[in-house]
Amino acid sequence: MINSMFAYPMEIATDMYVSKVGGFSPELEKNEIGINVEAIYSNTSMIANETYAKIRFLGESVKPFFFRESYRVIGLEPNMEGFECSQNGEVVFSESLANTLGRYVGRDVIINTVETFMNIDVISLVKKCLENQRGERRRL
Repeated sequence: MINSMFAYPMEIATDMYVSKVGGFSPELEKNEIGINVEAIYSNTSMIANETYAKIRFLGESVKPFFFRESYRVIGLEPNMEGFECSQNGEVVFSESLANTLGRYVGRDVIINTVETFMNIDVISLVKKCLENQRGERRRL
């Protein structure tokens, strides 16, 4: 493994990373997460401002993968407010989520970007599998 100057995000499987929650920023939208842009390019295959990720907090019960929200991964630049919360590549959420996610600051988070790089329509595939299994059309 190549040594990086950033502790996070740390790849744990192809296109899956672990990091810590660093804090919140008013510059991010509710459906965005921010990560130090240099940490993104140094430690991951993510493309800043284009990659989408599903988030899971370690030790918490989780929704099934397809029902989790997707967040666009924003590269935090030094001139952005959230940059200070991502000095080591930590994940920064929108300030609008501080009331809901405030208890997670400093905790481990899994960043799953597998879906971004899949070249198939996952919802259609799941729908087709369910139809074949039950022999009927289902609405998702």
